[in-house]
Amino acid sequence: MSALLALLLLLRGIIPTVDGFTLCGWRNQSTNGNILRYHGGYGDDMVTVENSAEALTVYAPFPLTSNSSSFALQPLPGMYRFCLHWIPGLQIFNFSHGITIYHVIHTSNGARSDNYTLPNRNQPCNSSNPFINVTINEKRVASNECRYDYNIPVQRRDPKTLEHEFSQVNSYLEKARFEGDGRQFRRWVESALSEVQFDGKSHHFGKGSLQAAVYNLESRDVLKSIPESLDISLSLPSQLLERSQNGTARRLHVVRIQDPSIFQDTSNSSILGDQVFGITLQGTKVSNLAEDIVITFPHEPIQGLASRCVFWDDMSEDWSTAGCRTVPADSHTECRCNHLTYFAVLMQVSSQVISEEHLVSLTALTFAGCAISALSCIFTVMWICWSGNCQRNPTLQIHVNLLMALLLLDLSFIVSALLGALEDVALCRGSAMVLHFSLLCLFSWMAIEGFNLYQLVVKVFDSLDFSSRRVSLLAWAFPILVVLGIFLIDQENYGILYIKVERPSDHNSTAAMCWLTEPIVHQVLNLGFFAVVLLFNLCMLFAMSRRVLRLTAHTRREKVRHCITLLGLSCMLGLSWGLAFFSFGVFYLPVQYIFSILNALQGLFIFLWYWALSQPHAKYSPGSSVSTSGSPGSPRADQTVSTEDTKRLT
Repeated sequence: MSALLALLLLLRGIIPTVDGFTLCGWRNQSTNGNILRYHGGYGDDMVTVENSAEALTVYAPFPLTSNSSSFALQPLPGMYRFCLHWIPGLQIFNFSHGITIYHVIHTSNGARSDNYTLPNRNQPCNSSNPFINVTINEKRVASNECRYDYNIPVQRRDPKTLEHEFSQVNSYLEKARFEGDGRQFRRWVESALSEVQFDGKSHHFGKGSLQAAVYNLESRDVLKSIPESLDISLSLPSQLLERSQNGTARRLHVVRIQDPSIFQDTSNSSILGDQVFGITLQGTKVSNLAEDIVITFPHEPIQGLASRCVFWDDMSEDWSTAGCRTVPADSHTECRCNHLTYFAVLMQVSSQVISEEHLVSLTALTFAGCAISALSCIFTVMWICWSGNCQRNPTLQIHVNLLMALLLLDLSFIVSALLGALEDVALCRGSAMVLHFSLLCLFSWMAIEGFNLYQLVVKVFDSLDFSSRRVSLLAWAFPILVVLGIFLIDQENYGILYIKVERPSDHNSTAAMCWLTEPIVHQVLNLGFFAVVLLFNLCMLFAMSRRVLRLTAHTRREKVRHCITLLGLSCMLGLSWGLAFFSFGVFYLPVQYIFSILNALQGLFIFLWYWALSQPHAKYSPGSSVSTSGSPGSPRADQTVSTEDTKRLT
């Protein structure tokens, strides 16, 4: 049996930042002396350890949730080696007694109590229970006493002391999850590296989960050696050296932390290799560098995942991409950022890689298709409005709103692609929000088209009066609320999306556009919303198809009209967007081309459908019981049953 007490201590701001210390020795435990008593919240700068036949007692300034706690030690009597460790970086005061077992107790948020007083120094302790072979910070104490007082100094660190503190932190991180304040931990690291004094141009500290290197920026030669020992490649702009010569900063700190619990965000993001690298100038906040700092993270080839360069934002306690660009490759990921802080590479589910040749072809097809579609939408809306039937026909009003949403989507897509190439984060974020808004609007109006079809064909009611505001307001307002909600939750959800491109060389192996940066938002919201719309519209089209197939076609022209009606409805209901669910595996590339052509030209197809149904031969056939001079989408009350279903929908 054994015990180790790891006590999470030191409320922020209560006592000054102090060096770590270790007090070790041997004690002869009596039969009933297997108790550790800890009294927290005592004094400011002293730790007192006292041995007696009943217990081992510790008085310290570091408060616990309760000011006094007792812990059971190994029950068998005999000689035991014990150690007290104060680790300010982790805010942990731990105690070992025999074999190590960890227990973590959080500090309280209340004020420190002064109820506990130091034992009277004039009153001697029982000399029959002395500590044996006591060392403080690995230095042997001359005499064996039953009580020791240790004054905690506040002083500048030397390399040996800091190395000792780093080793204590590493030992703890390898055995237990970090439960402290990550911001306080990073503040301690920066303070320790700023205060340590050493000879030479650089010094490396720590092994394992916490490593750091300090560099005196006295010449350009120093930059060439940063920092091979930390398993990354780093290129610093000369501007940092100029700042040092101006006296605003004299040291560069490079820190490697391999413990994701210290940088835990709300999304529980997956960090490449669990490694976070901090690069800072002592006492200086560096941002908006004219030349980017380049950090290269080496790794094995990663299948099915995409890398994204991020930095830790202390204000939001979350990862952010602002000011950073990602240049991925098979064997490494290159991060280019215009500021200094803590950096990492997040791993996300990746879409398939596309070659540069196909990317250029798809981009040209999409741009041309969106331009043609936008013009077609404008012409069709003008045509419908000039026909004079729009105000009287609710179905036409739905068509007009759908065309306006499609026009907005075409234009915002072109703008987003162009702004993505500029990689301006602020502009890109705004463009991405408009693009997402227009896409949700289009899906909403596709759903309304399906519902209108349900009213006309299945329920055989008059179409809804969409000029009367409510449904129309919902279709335009709902996307605004969704986009604003996503933005308010985390503005980093919108920004620059990097698409991995297969090029002859690894250089610049990404393309960029303004869109959602979080795949989970796109997959759950966009694809989920459209899946519901698509399923409903497919059911409505199936019902309409049954109606049309039951009609008696007297001539070939009527058969053509029926087919045109179904094809047009398929376009209006957005069924071609369903190809997005087949964009994987061997179907990926063919589906990309078909998807780009059909959906980029959606406005043109609607225009051609409207034009075809407006032609005289489409409106009248010799076998029809009645003809109409109305335009598409304006059914007349005197039409026969054989043509009523199709005419009232167009």
